[in-house]
Amino acid sequence: MLKKKIVIFGSNDHSKVIFSEIIKYKEYNILGFIDDYSEYGKIIVNHNNKNYFTLGTTNNFFEKEKNKTNKKKTSDIFGIIGIGHNYIRKKIAKQVAKLDKEFKWEKIISKNCILNGNVEIGEGSLIMPGVVINTETKIGKHCIINTSSSIDHHNYFKDYSSCGPGVITGGKVTIGENSHLGIGAVVKNGIMIGNDTIIGGNSYVNKNCNNSSIYFGNPSKLVKKRKESDNYL
Repeated sequence: MLKKKIVIFGSNDHSKVIFSEIIKYKEYNILGFIDDYSEYGKIIVNHNNKNYFTLGTTNNFFEKEKNKTNKKKTSDIFGIIGIGHNYIRKKIAKQVAKLDKEFKWEKIISKNCILNGNVEIGEGSLIMPGVVINTETKIGKHCIINTSSSIDHHNYFKDYSSCGPGVITGGKVTIGENSHLGIGAVVKNGIMIGNDTIIGGNSYVNKNCNNSSIYFGNPSKLVKKRKESDNYL
């Protein structure tokens, strides 16, 4: 069987989590990690006595691959972004699109999750073990649904959104682009959370949430406004 070549963008903790999930699948050949802030050849993971290391910066990697094939694109290589911060994931996806607009993003769906009828998962998204996603839910591009989260029916996680482990959402919940639900957060059915908004861990959300805001508590309350690029992890 011809294995699918895949690279992981980023080389810190979340990239290793993704590696540990991909390595379970026999159909992938993990080429290594791409990181703009790490030297070429740095060993990131050793698995079964094989080293997986950084392949250079994003720009250098694409330039080398195009030179190898004499093509303007890396047509046989797939990628996934191993960075937890939504804004940075979005930034990298846009950077790659400028270098190769036809580059293909792989979605990684754990074998140990449950996807019920008509669930849609966008390219570049990660679904971790123990997750349950119910019918008619849509997960956008480059999203993260973390370990043992329960996403109920007719939810919509917009592009670059994410949730921490153990999150629970009711039916017909919408999570805005770049927004994040912290560990153990619970969202009442029918709630809409705006773009670039953070819900603190263990919060209970029973009212709609505005764009570019931080909410926390049980029930959750507005704490302050935030910028898209602000750190929250």
